[in-house]
Amino acid sequence: MSALSKPAVESLGIVGGHYECNFLDATVPVLSELLALEVVHRRDKEVTMKHPNTEWLLIVHESGPDVPDKPFRNHYGVRVTHNEEVDRAYAYLTAKKAELGLKKVVMRNERRGSYSVFFVEPGGNYWEIESYQHRHEDGLPHDISFPWAKPLSGEQFPGKGYIPQAFTHGTIECNDWASSVKFYTEGLGMEMITHVTTPKPHNIKHPSNPWYVVSLEVPERSRKYLGVLQRFTIAVASPAKLKDAHDALQARQTEFAIAEISEVQDNSAGQSFLLCDLNRNWWEIEYALS
Repeated sequence: MSALSKPAVESLGIVGGHYECNFLDATVPVLSELLALEVVHRRDKEVTMKHPNTEWLLIVHESGPDVPDKPFRNHYGVRVTHNEEVDRAYAYLTAKKAELGLKKVVMRNERRGSYSVFFVEPGGNYWEIESYQHRHEDGLPHDISFPWAKPLSGEQFPGKGYIPQAFTHGTIECNDWASSVKFYTEGLGMEMITHVTTPKPHNIKHPSNPWYVVSLEVPERSRKYLGVLQRFTIAVASPAKLKDAHDALQARQTEFAIAEISEVQDNSAGQSFLLCDLNRNWWEIEYALS
């Protein structure tokens, strides 16, 4: 994208992730218990949650008993400060596995300075509790390694041996890195960053926000395609900017290989439209009333 061009979406950032589970009554208490997420809004079959140190939202949708579990490469993650907290999180999750209805608890070997444990909550979604301690010790800047202004205290999240300090990321799958990056940057108005040395930066991020979405390149034969309730929401500044984004994406639909674009719809929060991208991942572009 040239310095004189502008993306199809003049984005204010990623403001939310949508997430499908079986039953809210089983999932929401576990997300609060294990991840420090707080309920900020409820309506029928939907709960909005937020981490105290992170501004983007998680919107949890209830879809009933027949919804399949989501794949590992479509997880969300939180960050702790020290590696030893990950070990203590693993011990706590293991001890509470049956009581909380966790489907899996899995330690993962350290990967280039990232150390983490994964679990699957009762609604069938993977979560990662991750430490960047060693990445910071190897030179990753403090504000990237520890993306929170004021850490939560043990009094705010007691009795577990670890403290989720920020809701840091989500993940999606892509089939081809280069064409996907073109869409993320020229289409959605994002930047691509990396926390490790690599020729293929794969973290989708807005410059004004510390959180990000990891786009993992996998062979098409290994893909697991998800529905519209697993999506990310990108904000724009006005109804006019929303219309401009819709028009620009429609005009460049073939260029970006966009599978589907809905019409702009009014809703209780403002206006938005949905799109299914070249990888069959879903996005929502939204103007929200203040």
